[in-house]
Amino acid sequence: MKRILFCSFMMLLMLTSEVYAHGLYLSAEGGRLHANFSDHSPASGAVVIVVDDDGIELVRDTLDEKGIWTLPGNIAGVPKVIIVEAPGGHLARITWQEAFRGTTRGFFDSLGVRIATGTASLIGGGFLLKRLLIRKSNI
Repeated sequence: MKRILFCSFMMLLMLTSEVYAHGLYLSAEGGRLHANFSDHSPASGAVVIVVDDDGIELVRDTLDEKGIWTLPGNIAGVPKVIIVEAPGGHLARITWQEAFRGTTRGFFDSLGVRIATGTASLIGGGFLLKRLLIRKSNI
């Protein structure tokens, strides 16, 4: 029984690590654009492209070693979207207005909340499996 629960737990653990293996996330704060991968490593050297409504490229630059890009103050044209391209086919977009005013962090963006939610799910799943697999005796 313990082996079944342990194997189920390990399979769930490996499955979640595969789901979040690839992802590029953008956030903005204080006139700076932050680009990180899902493992929280910075997207250093990624290409930043600012385009207008017609898709015309206004600015092309790269992120620094910390994955940060400072929004320029004066751009020829009206910027609409910021596109970040990282090696490996990673692509993320954010509107100019979101980057300029800053993005807020959601409730599930906190690592502690994710760990607590995952732990509660695994414990609840373990109790459910235990209930389903252990037969009740009729004494």
